[in-house]
Amino acid sequence: MPIPNGSRAPIYASRLFSRRRIDIRVQLIAPHPTGQQTIVHARTYDVSQSGAGLTVTRQLPLGTGVVICLRLPGSGNPLRLQATVIRRRGFRVGLRFVHPTAEQRLLLSELCRA
Repeated sequence: MPIPNGSRAPIYASRLFSRRRIDIRVQLIAPHPTGQQTIVHARTYDVSQSGAGLTVTRQLPLGTGVVICLRLPGSGNPLRLQATVIRRRGFRVGLRFVHPTAEQRLLLSELCRA
C-alpha cells in the first residue's frame, strides 16, 4: 500500500545508513536448543553499515544472537560480525550488527558505497 504524500514508512525513516542491494552467500553461526551451535545458510538481499537483510534456510527467533560470516567481493578473508535478529517475516530476517570494530565498519562502508 503506498504511503500518502510521498512520506517514508516509519521503518525506513529510522535507518541511519543507506542500504546496498547485494546478493552474497553467508553463513550464520546460531545457538541450537541443545546448547550446541548450528550453521544456518543464508543470502543477503541488502547490507548497510549497521545491519543486513537476509533470506535464511531456517527460521530464527527475534533476539537471537548470531555470528554472520560473509566474504566480501574482492576480499580473501570472510568478515565475521556479531549480530542480533531484529526483524523476522517467514524466512526473511533483519540483522543489526553488534559492536563492529573500526575496520569492520570501514569495510562495510566501502561495500555500501560501491
